[in-house]
Amino acid sequence: MKIEYLTECLACNSTDFKAFEQTIAMMHQNLPAKYNFDRCNACGLVFLNPRAAETELGQFYTASYLPYRVEEAWGKYASFVKQDQQKIDKARVERLIKQSNLNTQSRILDIGCGKPTFLASLRNRIQATLIGLDFSDEGWKNDRDSYHNIDLRTGEIADLGNEKPMDIITMWHYLEHDYNPQQHLKQLLTYSHVQTRLIIEVPNFDSYTRKKFGKHWSGYHTPRHTALYSPKNMELMLKNSGWHVDQILTYGTLHPYTLHWMSRMEKKRINWSASMEPRFIGYVIGMVLNAPLYLFQKYVSMGFMTIIARPI
Repeated sequence: MKIEYLTECLACNSTDFKAFEQTIAMMHQNLPAKYNFDRCNACGLVFLNPRAAETELGQFYTASYLPYRVEEAWGKYASFVKQDQQKIDKARVERLIKQSNLNTQSRILDIGCGKPTFLASLRNRIQATLIGLDFSDEGWKNDRDSYHNIDLRTGEIADLGNEKPMDIITMWHYLEHDYNPQQHLKQLLTYSHVQTRLIIEVPNFDSYTRKKFGKHWSGYHTPRHTALYSPKNMELMLKNSGWHVDQILTYGTLHPYTLHWMSRMEKKRINWSASMEPRFIGYVIGMVLNAPLYLFQKYVSMGFMTIIARPI
């Protein structure tokens, strides 16, 4: 496998960093090798170093990758998993509505749209210009009819060409995968105006679940996640990239128990390509038992954070 070494911190460009943690490949079988995460001594960013070359990432997004196989993995419980995704999409739509007065003239760009159920949910709420961008069309190529009136594209931000400015740009769990975050955040300024709002949701390294599960924390999602952000270095990176942070929330649209459960499963070294159906009841019981704790996520980050920013 081709690998590459980083010589600068992804957030602050410092060259002062040292080894912090080693983890195995997560949600992936037959890879006993450990992966190293460094921590920047200047801003605290934790990032994968060395990391697999981008051209090698396909081997970690196989047909057995859990997010790609809802029906197969969850069997008779698949409908409950789909309902949960609908709740997540609805929460994301509500987040946009709180940030902007959306109308038929609004332009929304979703970076790393994956399976574009969020954009479909937004389309059902308002008739605006909706653009989804991802490096692959795996999320929609076999179900194009479900995503009519949504402009879905494959490529990178630079491939947007002479696109008109957007009113809202979203990154739902994209930035932690990004190999060149500052470069891409700067490129997004080309597709922004003074009122544009950038909404980012990522795992929060300074969170309860990370401290609880340590190297087994599924927020590492090794080696798919290249960086684990905290509020301070996220704000610094955005500033370095031409963005001003208006607000950082201690929670996201994903329930923090998702990280809790996946981290427990990583600690057990389960076979992620196997059926999850026998584990569903245990998942629900665990969510109920931990519900009182996660009620505090609006005060203390339990696993995720949301950032709202605008061009400087």
